[in-house]
Amino acid sequence: MINGLQDYQLGQVITAIGGLGTAAFGLVDAAKSAFSGINRVGLEHIHEVVSGLTPEGAGAGGPVNALPQANILQTLEANWVNGTDLASQKAIAKSLIKLHLSPSSAAAVALKASVDPAVLSAVAANVAAGTPLSQVESDAYSRFDFIVTALLDEAYQLSDQVYRNFTKTLAALVAVVLALAGAWSLEGANLWSPKELALALLVGLLATPLAPIAKDLSSALATAVNTMQLVKK
Repeated sequence: MINGLQDYQLGQVITAIGGLGTAAFGLVDAAKSAFSGINRVGLEHIHEVVSGLTPEGAGAGGPVNALPQANILQTLEANWVNGTDLASQKAIAKSLIKLHLSPSSAAAVALKASVDPAVLSAVAANVAAGTPLSQVESDAYSRFDFIVTALLDEAYQLSDQVYRNFTKTLAALVAVVLALAGAWSLEGANLWSPKELALALLVGLLATPLAPIAKDLSSALATAVNTMQLVKK
């Protein structure tokens, strides 16, 4: 093998690269306390969707027992930053949106949710007054609930994907820097040779995707090598 590595050493190499990736993820996680913007990556789309479903300027006809839009967005941001599970975040967001619904805001919300504005306004008025809903109003309110659920699911799933992609990319960059630093400590001026530099970059780039599976992969490799050795005997 390259540089005389034996088969059994490959598992150690994989574990070491995975450890580098774990260290990079750890540094990124630790950096969140100093760089709060990392925690807010992806949050913009959630704010955009929820803002459209909780319009401001409802005036005197606004909901009495509901948070204003600014406080709703702050609540959702707090849950997002603290890593509350997505299912709970979506449930909280939907509850706050439905509580914010009022006769004066229903028309604007209906346009975002693709339901009948007049019917949703009547629903909001009846809910506020404690009046039972008619069958038509109940059906419209159920459709509104399903559509809001779908909109929030789309917003949170896309935002979570953006956040995870960003942190993985950032961790990969940190891993490359750590790999270069480690190679420089071992090789010194030789690091800048094309071969050594390329090897250090390769190790840094492999570290992030290998980190979650390094232990399992090295164990599987060791088992395979042991099996091959038994077969040769």
